[in-house]
Amino acid sequence: MDRVSRLFCVALLLLLAAPLAAQEAPPESDQELRARLARLEADFSALRNRLGDQERESADRELRARSLVNIYGDIGLAYHMLFESKTETFNRPDFRLHLGVFGTAFEQDKQRLRYDLRLTTVAEDLNGKPTPTLSWLPFPGYGVNPQLALDRFSIEFALSQVFSVTAGRFPSPFAGGEALFDHDYHFQGLTQTLRLDHAAGESFRRVVPRLALTSTQGYMAQNNIGLPSPTAESQPIYVGAQFEFHFAPFETSRRGPDGRETTEINSDFEWRLALGIHWFDGEEGIASNLGVGYLSRTTNVLAPDGLVQSEFLVGEVYTEVILLRSRRARVKAWFHGLFNFHAEPQVEGRSERNEMGFEAGLSWGMEQLTQRWDFRVGARYFHLEADVVIPEFNSELLNTNIKGWQVDLLVRVFPSVTAFGNVMLTERENFELAGFGLANKDKPNRASGQSFRVRIGLYLEF
Repeated sequence: MDRVSRLFCVALLLLLAAPLAAQEAPPESDQELRARLARLEADFSALRNRLGDQERESADRELRARSLVNIYGDIGLAYHMLFESKTETFNRPDFRLHLGVFGTAFEQDKQRLRYDLRLTTVAEDLNGKPTPTLSWLPFPGYGVNPQLALDRFSIEFALSQVFSVTAGRFPSPFAGGEALFDHDYHFQGLTQTLRLDHAAGESFRRVVPRLALTSTQGYMAQNNIGLPSPTAESQPIYVGAQFEFHFAPFETSRRGPDGRETTEINSDFEWRLALGIHWFDGEEGIASNLGVGYLSRTTNVLAPDGLVQSEFLVGEVYTEVILLRSRRARVKAWFHGLFNFHAEPQVEGRSERNEMGFEAGLSWGMEQLTQRWDFRVGARYFHLEADVVIPEFNSELLNTNIKGWQVDLLVRVFPSVTAFGNVMLTERENFELAGFGLANKDKPNRASGQSFRVRIGLYLEF
């Protein structure tokens, strides 16, 4: 429904409501009528302004998406505190920078060609190895230049909004949180997406907003020039796929005064499901070339030769339920389960394999923080055994061999500035293995390995 039609409907409702209310209500004085008319005019003016703002924002987004060159990025400042077994590990300010350019190089006959290029701050771990999942850095000392690197360079070709293929280095295209792939980690290779819902009609898409199959193939990012070198033992490659299904059973078709189907969402419930399978090879090369972030060593189980003991064939189930879907502030509950089918026993002769993991959470707020005072608050519980995933790829605050709670809050304090804070209380899932949480000096043989982490900060997007 366009702007003129919406304003006409609102005015018509106001005119019809006035005589009906007058028939049932006692006569009002001229002063009360004038006051009520002033309130109605103020409400009508506010509605008109909101519709105008929405139309301008929509036009700006559409123009930006079709432009050849668009600059984007963010600058962030944060304070990061980590306490392990009541011992302060670090207490410091951090910063982050993302600076990118994207655009549409070609769009015609339902074909579209886009590119994306981005620079970001990069870090090295305690052993001097690069950490592709870590973009927050401590403030550099005087005369020390922060490190920058290209973490994203890709070309995407889309056909009729049904099929798309992306080549280069790109962020994870899969649904889910950061238990499997950190948001800062980028694949290097190819990814394809087949949108089956776009091939169906509008009525089908209302009930099934997304029905898609995504597959990705790539070499793993390692600390060498060019592509990683294969060895006789392994190929440093990744192959994965995910099937995604969204279901909104209470969505109904509605038509405007012009007879066209409206695009407004009217169902307050949606269920989403994603099933994935991910295969890795070359794990020993990853462990010897990539850093693990804030830890001194990998959290996977190591064999006597110091290499990662397990291979990785990870199956996943991700599901979420969205309530108040038609409102700006939504309620979302999710569960992400992971299982490594190729995990090996930690000790020969035992059945324990450290192959399982999951996270479950609940949040309330806006899915995208775009306006001032938009917010999102959430809490989650996670439990990741040591060999469930490759820790060099998942969240730098998790790695593996960890369990605990996290609480998050984000608020859009200015039109382009977001303040955030999160608190984590964790402990090692298996204290015999590496992970967050230093040993308790009072109990050197068996300690809980607890850690407490706080991060507060803000970032400016452009």
